[in-house]
Amino acid sequence: MVNLLFGLGFALIARDRIKADGPFATPAFPLVVLHAAAVVAPIALYFYAVHPAWSWMYWVDTRKLAGVAVLPLMVGHAGLVIGAWYGSSILIRKGLQGALLYVAGGLALLLVIIIVAGIQRISTAADYVGYEAHKGISLFAVQLGWAFVVSLLALFGSAIYVAIELGRDSRRVQSR
Repeated sequence: MVNLLFGLGFALIARDRIKADGPFATPAFPLVVLHAAAVVAPIALYFYAVHPAWSWMYWVDTRKLAGVAVLPLMVGHAGLVIGAWYGSSILIRKGLQGALLYVAGGLALLLVIIIVAGIQRISTAADYVGYEAHKGISLFAVQLGWAFVVSLLALFGSAIYVAIELGRDSRRVQSR
């Protein structure tokens, strides 16, 4: 959901560029793709490959999944950002920006609800069997907690940079 919100947010910030030149205009679209490919995809790869049980929030026994399942999941996370950008671009070009704001608000609310409801799962480090047996430990007692913090800093740092650049580009389009 975070990746969907990034795609929606990027499109809202770049709405003037999208209205003027479409969803694939430079520099907006390459910035979004760069965020998805250089930040989102590697973070997804790391967590699915190194901490798979936690990545699935202990709902799936990852020992039963093939290791190659990591690749489509990694591409899927990056695809969420790009797909949300494209879908939002279509709505913006059709003049449905208000509906897009409602969708973004609803997704943000749903994300907060999921985080609040799943905070115990998010803050526990274990494997699937250990979590089912209630033998997990604190997330920050192991490397996973710090990897999570670093990945959040990278994700939001990149998103802030992209948002600033999209905002600058949008102002250039307005001045034309």
